[in-house]
Amino acid sequence: MTSTFAAVEIGYDRTVSRALVHRWSLSEVFLTDYARTGAREFVCGAQLPLSHGYFRDHIDLRFYDSLNILEACRQAATCAVHLHEGAPSDTSLIAKAWSLTVTDPDALLVGVRPGELRIDAAITERKVRGNQLRHIGFAMALELDGTSLGELTMDLACAPIEQYRSLRRYRRGDEPPTAYTLATTPTGTPAMPLLVQRRQPVNAVLDDLRVDGGTVAAILSPRTFANRSMYDHPYDHVPAMVLSEAARQCALVATDAGKAHGSRILYLDGEFTRFGELDRPILIGSAPVPDSGDHRMVAAQDGREIARVDIRLG
Repeated sequence: MTSTFAAVEIGYDRTVSRALVHRWSLSEVFLTDYARTGAREFVCGAQLPLSHGYFRDHIDLRFYDSLNILEACRQAATCAVHLHEGAPSDTSLIAKAWSLTVTDPDALLVGVRPGELRIDAAITERKVRGNQLRHIGFAMALELDGTSLGELTMDLACAPIEQYRSLRRYRRGDEPPTAYTLATTPTGTPAMPLLVQRRQPVNAVLDDLRVDGGTVAAILSPRTFANRSMYDHPYDHVPAMVLSEAARQCALVATDAGKAHGSRILYLDGEFTRFGELDRPILIGSAPVPDSGDHRMVAAQDGREIARVDIRLG
């Protein structure tokens, strides 16, 4: 996607309302501006922090975290659902797929000021049923500090909150617990933070880690429930961002903490096909994709695949 709205100025001096991006904590709001630029087009600004308990908790701090950029784009899409599409504030949004490609890895280099991310976006698909938005797709062109960074696509499912809750109860057969009501005890031996290029244990998402060459197996750790960046509010399922982080950490383990290729995420393509329940184990498996340089993580629960994430480090 090529940006065609360079003349539209956006601001970076304050964040948008946290309600527009479905966040409780102001420290988790990165979006700073939104402007409609066409019938299906809009532009957003986001500030990438120099200090953050999750997105900047890396051993190598020379580069911005691509997952921080992905989160900023998720916030841009969420904001557009409300401001561009007019969806009610209680609309639930569920990530079905996203794909991020960093075309200029050097653009991730951190400067002396917080990063200014520009997102030129278009709505590529929308489905409405009964006057209610049910599905929406986006394509986004990304610039960081004035340099073209890459592109992203994202597909979201949409539902009124009460319909979403009814669906969750129907599929489970009971009321789903939230991350705030469950124990955060590791399932097996927790992965050491340094192994996945982290400093804080709460940011390591893998337990019972087993490595065989480039193949990695683990269990998604309940420790993440205490992480207020991953679980900013009481989710009743495992967010797609957490599964994307699991894919990154598997790739880091498989490449000896990124020493073979680097630790930056240059490509991430994820599909999220089922809800990941919080109160049952999620098995994580990762292996190299032949002739690609990618690693493919598959998350499974109760014998069924719930997510697949392809990732490339560099």
